Amino acid sequence: MALFQRMQSLRKSTAGCRSLAYVDLSARLVLCSDSDLPAPPQEALDALCLRAARLLAGPIAAAAGEALALDDPPDEAIALHNGRIELFLRAPGAPDEALCCVLDAAADPEPALAVLRAGIGAILPDDTAEAAVATERGQ
Repeated sequence: MALFQRMQSLRKSTAGCRSLAYVDLSARLVLCSDSDLPAPPQEALDALCLRAARLLAGPIAAAAGEALALDDPPDEAIALHNGRIELFLRAPGAPDEALCCVLDAAADPEPALAVLRAGIGAILPDDTAEAAVATERGQ
C-alpha cells in the first residue's frame, strides 16, 4: 500500500481528524499529507511542519525536556491553533520524522493519540518501519 493510502486510512480511523501530515523535522519538509477538506494550501502545511519542528526538536522541545527532566526531547506534543487541536508525534526509529494531526476543537485528543500511536508504524516508509522494528528488538 502506498504512503498516501496508509495516511488516508489512518486519518479516517482517527476520530475528529481533519488533516494528517508526515513531516521531516530537520528539513522542515512535508513528505505527505491527507485531508478530509480540500487540500490545505502549502503555506498552511509548511506552518504545521514548522510548529512540529519547534515543539519536538527546537528550543521549545529542549526547554520542555529540561523542565520535565527528560534525557531526550519529547516524542509528543499537543497545541491549540486557530480553534483546532494539533497533535505531533515523533516517528519511532526515525527521530527526524513526525506525524502531525489537526483535530476538530470538539475532538478528544487522548483517543486520537492512542490511534495515532498504534498506527504510526503502519505509515512509515518500509525501510524506516523495518529499522524501527529492529531497534525495538535490540538489533
